[in-house]
Amino acid sequence: MNKILTFIIMALVFAMAFQNKGCNAPNLKADTVTLHDTAWQVHDSLIVKKLKIKQIIHDTLPAEYIADTNYPKLKAQYDALVIAYLAKTLYTDTLKIDTLGYVAVTDTVHKNEIHGRSYKYNYKIPTITVTNTITKQAPPKGALFIGGGVTGNKNGLELLQGGLLYKSKHNKILGLNVGINSNSQIVYGVQSYWKF
Repeated sequence: MNKILTFIIMALVFAMAFQNKGCNAPNLKADTVTLHDTAWQVHDSLIVKKLKIKQIIHDTLPAEYIADTNYPKLKAQYDALVIAYLAKTLYTDTLKIDTLGYVAVTDTVHKNEIHGRSYKYNYKIPTITVTNTITKQAPPKGALFIGGGVTGNKNGLELLQGGLLYKSKHNKILGLNVGINSNSQIVYGVQSYWKF
């Protein structure tokens, strides 16, 4: 009985020493390369929208718009005002949007009203894509597991056991287990597994 217990204790000490040896290795991380890529989405379109009148401001008439008492001069004033009133005038302005592009605004004025407004825009919105590429994996490490289990059949409990499993950095598994069977005898075992 003492030989079995001594063997188990020695096996546990050996497994712990082997595990601690693997833990003292430097903690190396995977090398990662990060690439930033910017794709530009170009927006270029035309929008036409009729504006509503917000406010009409009346001002005093300048001298050239005061009716002349002489009929031929009055008719000439009237004709000039009718031509100016019925004319369609286009006003265009271009607005820069930082470094992204521009917006061109065109207003159409007719009969002292804005009859149309159109936009032409040309700008680019960046879409940034980040790509992480792992060029070197972190080195594998060993791991120690502790656990237990029970075995039985229809007659009841056959075996109660506990044990250690060690997984090496090369994906090999070694195991030690100790248990008590239904006859109160101590049983022990060694296991080994390989990845395929």
